[in-house]
Amino acid sequence: MNIELFALRAFICLAAELNFTRAAAQLHVSPSRLTRVIQALEREIGTQLLARTTHGTALTRDGAEFLHSARRIAAEADWVGRRYAKHRVRGASNFVVGCLAGSLYDQLPARIRATRLSFPNLQIRLVELGEEAMTEQVLDGRLDMGFLYFPAADEQLACRVVSRRKQWVAMAPEHALAERLALTPRELAGHMMILPDEADSPRLHRWYRAFLDTGRSKRFQYIGAHQIHVALGLCAAGEGLCVLAEHLRRVRSDDVHYVPLRGAPQTELSAIWRHDSPGRQVAQFVARW
Repeated sequence: MNIELFALRAFICLAAELNFTRAAAQLHVSPSRLTRVIQALEREIGTQLLARTTHGTALTRDGAEFLHSARRIAAEADWVGRRYAKHRVRGASNFVVGCLAGSLYDQLPARIRATRLSFPNLQIRLVELGEEAMTEQVLDGRLDMGFLYFPAADEQLACRVVSRRKQWVAMAPEHALAERLALTPRELAGHMMILPDEADSPRLHRWYRAFLDTGRSKRFQYIGAHQIHVALGLCAAGEGLCVLAEHLRRVRSDDVHYVPLRGAPQTELSAIWRHDSPGRQVAQFVARW
């Protein structure tokens, strides 16, 4: 195949927008040129990638499958460009770490301080991101490493579990369950649950749902929260219960009550970085928890 990188980027953009006019504006080309690029790509691939009707544009089954490959190829091209651009910039010594908000309440700040002492010439920067964006940016080189819960397996990524934490239940102090010394997942049935937002943290959301929903005759009702401090604010206001890793209790303690959750699995926070990353030695040092 002779596929141009621009055609792949155009397809990725169009798959996100599902609108030729908006995608063309992002790519700084005309809609007619974008149409020709996509048609040429479909001829090269040998299958229809997008279904265009009077009601809009949608990915075909082949298009959805090809999208994964297109993203990976584009990410590899970005990775190569960023990796060798660092060699061209004299004195480049930046190390960018992606993290979920919750990891900032674990041992990550202490590890970053230790890394700055051990690598004094390195400029370290922390960036807060969601699950999917973090993995994507580690793969394409925008991040040197990332910290997230339950990362998807990838042959290009090194992965190390850095902490395992027990679960607790957060609630308003006057909640009916606040007098309990411990709770089990079964005893939470029928209560409104506040979980990580499914769009921002899909794997962590599904992980909580997997052990909370199992064997329930009555399914839970859920509220999604984008940040842990938002979830705990909702708990404090009496809007529901929040199951969270034990170290996150330090986020808010003045008006939230915590009860240990027995029989629940432990949350696993992992560090990820590319096997071939120029900064892999630093990544390995940061991940020594």
